[in-house]
Amino acid sequence: MAKYTHKKRAAVAQTKPGPTITPAQEDELKWLRDAFQSLGRRTTAQAFEIGGYLVRAKSILPEKALGTWIKAVCKFTPKTGRNYMAVHANLLDYKERLEAAAVAPTVLFVLAHAEQPDVARVISAIEAGEQLTVAQVKSMVGAMPAKKATNEAVLDAGGMDGLRKIAELKVEEDSVKFLQLTTGILQRVEKAMEPLTQNRAVFKCPLQELIMDDCKHAHDLINSIAAPLQPAMVASVNWRPAKLPEGTTWRKVQELLSAMGGAHGWPGKEDFVSWLQAEVIPLLRFVVHGETLQGDADGEDRADAAAPLDKEADDGLLPCEDMPSKVQETVENALEIVAPERRDEIRSRIGFDPKPMKRQYRKLAA
Repeated sequence: MAKYTHKKRAAVAQTKPGPTITPAQEDELKWLRDAFQSLGRRTTAQAFEIGGYLVRAKSILPEKALGTWIKAVCKFTPKTGRNYMAVHANLLDYKERLEAAAVAPTVLFVLAHAEQPDVARVISAIEAGEQLTVAQVKSMVGAMPAKKATNEAVLDAGGMDGLRKIAELKVEEDSVKFLQLTTGILQRVEKAMEPLTQNRAVFKCPLQELIMDDCKHAHDLINSIAAPLQPAMVASVNWRPAKLPEGTTWRKVQELLSAMGGAHGWPGKEDFVSWLQAEVIPLLRFVVHGETLQGDADGEDRADAAAPLDKEADDGLLPCEDMPSKVQETVENALEIVAPERRDEIRSRIGFDPKPMKRQYRKLAA
């Protein structure tokens, strides 16, 4: 019986010309069959190749014959075939980045059915060095976990016991998302610090672009998970999350994520690297790895360093990466006459005075 089935599938794979298949199409199907058989290990590039092959086969074969042809030729299920076709159709814009990151086909299958902003976020996380599992990718793109349907039954349980079960489920799901976000933030920060080992500059703007939105969302999640709601002064105003208890490490995490979620919460060039070393990385490692803070007694001093808007130094010159876009464009145009190997050094010495009149008034007053 097995031999008969195998022969039957092989016969379908050969695809004898029918009323809707021309000899040229039959030749192309034979070429596609040979191309599949020549493929070796399933790499990222081959996933796109397979998807393209299947799209071509689909354009030739009757719809009902495609699944059988896939089983016989490709040796995988029609569902897997549809996933490969989705990769080819939906991820072509990201093909180079996905190949460079060597993303596994199983992850590609998830991304092929995700929204573009979610796809871009997952790829950025992988490029930053995160080792994401398929389950983590599904969570990041909002794919429904297998157990979600079961968990939905909790929503019909009444009384305080039912409410507690809903709360436990919510905290569990939010905690997973929070850990994923903070893990990604930590990995990006540590990667951004790598140039220091070669005595090279660490730039703020690229790091901000990578993690600022994730910091904002992580701040929302920690408020949702751990911060109690406090009433507003006016009864008609919605209640808002309160700050966690003063002096606790989680309060510092809450404040740090709030600061990192906005461009104005980041210190200037002079304090940026030391802030990452003394404040950001230790607190993120506390969250992700459970590490205790070293020298916690001076934590308030470090927290002050993360609030640059209150510091006198912020009235000083802005580094190149913090300048207005038009000023940055002027600087870059001027640097065109400088040898490329010297541009970073010169760029690091350029400052922009955002409040020249205020500085003049202070000089006059002195």
